[in-house]
Amino acid sequence: MKLKIILAGLLCTIIAPPALAVTKCVALSSSGTTCTYGDTGTNVADWTATCKKNGISTPIKGIGICSANKGSAFGATATELEISSTADDNLNCWCKMTSPAVSRWVFHNSGTSAGYCARNCASFCSGNVQISAAIRSALFGSLSD
Repeated sequence: MKLKIILAGLLCTIIAPPALAVTKCVALSSSGTTCTYGDTGTNVADWTATCKKNGISTPIKGIGICSANKGSAFGATATELEISSTADDNLNCWCKMTSPAVSRWVFHNSGTSAGYCARNCASFCSGNVQISAAIRSALFGSLSD
């Protein structure tokens, strides 16, 4: 009897398909989505916003960093960035959504100095999610898992 129970357990383990992925549905897109600015502050990398579409509010989290890479235009995207060992070269602000999904890096602007960029980049990211359809389109249109 014990042997039959053990064999049945092994058979179920072998036959049962494993869970390979989880899908998360997020009601965000570049059109019809409105966002409100999160109070980010200065000298921080993390930013927040709350976006709403079809009556559903979604909290957004992201990071803003200053890189040596300059984007080709406001809202341009990149998959990876270079941080220069020469701090003064890192004056280009890039934004990335990290929750509820992960976006590509989205170019905001080139600052006048690396210090100015470092103080304000996250705030720029949060503010532009609210006011710029181009930034929302780039963030929500480049999602990955």
